[in-house]
Amino acid sequence: MKIVNGDKLIKFINGKWQGRACPMCGIGKWVVTDKIFELREYNDGNLVVGKNCSVVPVVPIICENCGNTIFVNAIIAEAVEEK
Repeated sequence: MKIVNGDKLIKFINGKWQGRACPMCGIGKWVVTDKIFELREYNDGNLVVGKNCSVVPVVPIICENCGNTIFVNAIIAEAVEEK
C-alpha cells in the first residue's frame, strides 16, 4: 500500500509555492490532504482498468476560502512511499 509522506510533500510545496495566494480568490490559506487520489485517462466515458489506462497519482491542495483545488503530482513531489 502507498501512503503520502507529509514531510516530503510539505517540503516540496514550500520550495515551489513561495507563499502564493489562491489564483481564484486571492486569499492564501491552503489545506494539504494526506491522501493520494488518482486522475484517470478519459476514455469517452468508459471505465478502463488495467494496463490500457493512464493514471496520475495526485495530492489535492485546497483553498479554505473558496474551495479552489490544485493537484500536485505525488510522484514528482517524491511524496509516495510504501506503508
